[in-house]
Amino acid sequence: MKITYIIGKKEIEVDGETGRSLLDIALMNQLNTPYSCMEGHCGTCEAVIETGSTTEDHEGSRVVRTCQAQPSSDWVIVNYDKSPTR
Repeated sequence: MKITYIIGKKEIEVDGETGRSLLDIALMNQLNTPYSCMEGHCGTCEAVIETGSTTEDHEGSRVVRTCQAQPSSDWVIVNYDKSPTR
């Protein structure tokens, strides 16, 4: 699967891995993504899913906590720039 991260107006595409969170995948690829607790409580890692789906899609909301959300489609675009917390 492919994951495209949008961070600071830059797009970075990496290979994803089943069973890993979007944040774990980003960190494994040395991307500078915002995060703090990694337990889903603080919301620092929130991002908007522009394309694809994750395990954390709730009632049509495209905002996920990337420390908890895992990709569940072949291609996911994760946009940190559109996060409501930034």
